[in-house]
Amino acid sequence: MLLLCLVAAGSWCRTLGMGSERRERMRVLGVRLRALRADAGLTGAALAERAGVGQPTVSKVENGRMVPSLDVLDRLSRALGLDVAGLPGLRDAAERRRDASGGPL
Repeated sequence: MLLLCLVAAGSWCRTLGMGSERRERMRVLGVRLRALRADAGLTGAALAERAGVGQPTVSKVENGRMVPSLDVLDRLSRALGLDVAGLPGLRDAAERRRDASGGPL
């Protein structure tokens, strides 16, 4: 997932009050998702279909233009045969979710 936070995307991030750390996490997540999708030999449309999300959702996540919900991240990771906690930047969120529920993800 070779996401680049382009000038327009960077402006969008700032408009939503996202700091540089959050934009970087979104970029890293997008880069990783794109790489995993490519390694699996899938197009964005094929991954979207497997995950039960729209193709624009995959594109927006890969390009750092969307903050995906944990549900979307879970769907995408499962479609790639991964645990959501294996995607960068999600370990902390997954651990917070587990701690809040008192059990496994």
